[in-house]
Amino acid sequence: MRSLRLLNVAWEAERTRLGLRVQREVRRVILLLAAAVMIGAAFAMLHLIAWIALGDTLSPLWRAVVIFAADLVLALILGLIAMRNPASPAELEAASIRRTALHEARSGIGVSLLPLAFTFLRNRRAKRRERF
Repeated sequence: MRSLRLLNVAWEAERTRLGLRVQREVRRVILLLAAAVMIGAAFAMLHLIAWIALGDTLSPLWRAVVIFAADLVLALILGLIAMRNPASPAELEAASIRRTALHEARSGIGVSLLPLAFTFLRNRRAKRRERF
């Protein structure tokens, strides 16, 4: 019976962990989409400003190259920031509880009896089917 309670605890911890992770990922996607819209608008204005500012000093080709290089650097920085996504303390705690409960359940005698119980029930069901 203790093993079943531990398995239930492991299930609840995993469900909590996954729920927290989904919430974190949804927040991340929403923020990234909002950032993408704002960056698009800012880039359009920045490109116009840069094009005008570089007008007399560089040819049109080199102006485009400079603006392109700045875009690449900014995209790299934003990509690195978006990839930083550490797990919350609650998510780490839920994973720890799940691991502990599963370890305890595996070491308990109840889990070792489960295959025997399933075999017994399967044989009993097969005998019942043979009668009908």
